[in-house]
Amino acid sequence: MKQVFKPLGIATAVAAASAGYVNVANAQMVANNALGDLALVPYYTVNGEWITGIHIVNTSEQTQVVKFRFRRAADSLDALDFNVVMSPNDVYAGFLSDDENGNIVWSANDTTCTVPATTGGKLTMPSIYREGAETGYVEIIGMGAPTTETLPIAVAALHSTDATLTPENCEAVRSNFFANGDTGTRGVVDFETSKQSAVATSTKAAVKAGGENTYVDTGDVLKVSYFIRDNESGVEFGDNAVHIQGFLTQPSISNQQFGWLSGDLDGFDFPDLDGGVPNGGERARFDLLRANTVLGVGQLNNEWTANPSNGAALDWVITMPGQYTMFDTPRYVLALQDAADGETAAPEITCTRSNGCDFRDIPATVRFRAYNREELTSTPESGELTVSPALPGTIPTASLAKETNVITFGGNSVLGVSDLNVDADLVQNFGWVRLGVTSASGDQAICNWNDANDTVGGSQAAQSVLLSLMDCGNGTSTAATGAVPMVGFAAWARSVAANPDASYGRIVAHSFSSSSTIN
Repeated sequence: MKQVFKPLGIATAVAAASAGYVNVANAQMVANNALGDLALVPYYTVNGEWITGIHIVNTSEQTQVVKFRFRRAADSLDALDFNVVMSPNDVYAGFLSDDENGNIVWSANDTTCTVPATTGGKLTMPSIYREGAETGYVEIIGMGAPTTETLPIAVAALHSTDATLTPENCEAVRSNFFANGDTGTRGVVDFETSKQSAVATSTKAAVKAGGENTYVDTGDVLKVSYFIRDNESGVEFGDNAVHIQGFLTQPSISNQQFGWLSGDLDGFDFPDLDGGVPNGGERARFDLLRANTVLGVGQLNNEWTANPSNGAALDWVITMPGQYTMFDTPRYVLALQDAADGETAAPEITCTRSNGCDFRDIPATVRFRAYNREELTSTPESGELTVSPALPGTIPTASLAKETNVITFGGNSVLGVSDLNVDADLVQNFGWVRLGVTSASGDQAICNWNDANDTVGGSQAAQSVLLSLMDCGNGTSTAATGAVPMVGFAAWARSVAANPDASYGRIVAHSFSSSSTIN
């Protein structure tokens, strides 16, 4: 299928004049092994026999509450999210795969406390946004750290030093993340406070007594890496995630019981790439991510190959994270439900730019300029899209309609999927490509949640309540500045038919610059 492609994990952390990015985003120049309070894994896949593994390292001496969220490729709706509560110097690792029943499952042989609890070390992706969630990208966001390590949640999450190496009491930890802690004895009180249930059987005084936990900002202490492996061929490649420093400057504790579908804006949908919970939390962060010193870019550069004679194949992944902050989420989801109910002829609710619902960068326009390794760029025959000019003086273009897309070269895919196939006739079947990206025509805007309409969570809220939670068209949106945020890489694989054990894969991050001009 020939469609648009999207990037995947770029590196971003260079001064405004810089033409390249590293795997860190920050307004200051940072080494490519820097840490962050936000990490983006540009791509995950469970297609075919592929699995995706993710490791999180807490490099600090503080307990850390971390949001772990998988967003599906087409529109980055939240397909699976949970919290991880990591004790000081802890590592949490696992992998995403599918099973024989078509479920997508997160698996971790790890004792670190998760919210909610796993079943046999597994969490299954809910069905609500499961369709099309075989691929996408991942957000890892630091939610906060206890003010001191003597508070109940820190004591309960701390791994023992005996042979079990287990936390003191994960059920006590999880009690902090129910809703409405301000009116009860457990749960989230606000974005910087929670209450923990007392545990009469605990030998630790703080856990036995329970009580209030207060939180401070995470700090730039998380290190995240990932790998993608094909269990059929054995090919595996991986990299650091894209780390952003200083994403949040205050804690963002949210409940893991309810979400906006229940009318609750203090729940598991937050923090997101626009910041913390709308009710008193720190918002308007996505526009900062769009700066060209962070994730906002206009052009990417990387190599390409289409050389099956030596077993080489290459895919480009391009992800534009955070596009979900640029549409009216309730209206968009209700429009999807209308379509699923067969109301496509005359749906009750629609979500378009013209009706004040959708202000995303996508569908973005991409323009190609390709070279072989000897600087040759040539004129292709008319017909298929190519990475070289279609006619002298013109640049071929394509449209990126999804949030995470894969581009293949010469129809030879590494990842087993293709949103856009590129054919080139440049004498050689390898070289490099300069690719410019510009936003969809029209204004770009970031939609704001109406925290005044926040309700107590429970069953699914009435449609009228949901539609009141956000309104991009009547003064509740913010003009988006900067450029399209992008992360991504090229995934190479070399298959050696005569000796499969010699096959290998590698990832090469895209290089980025702020200009989208392609001459």
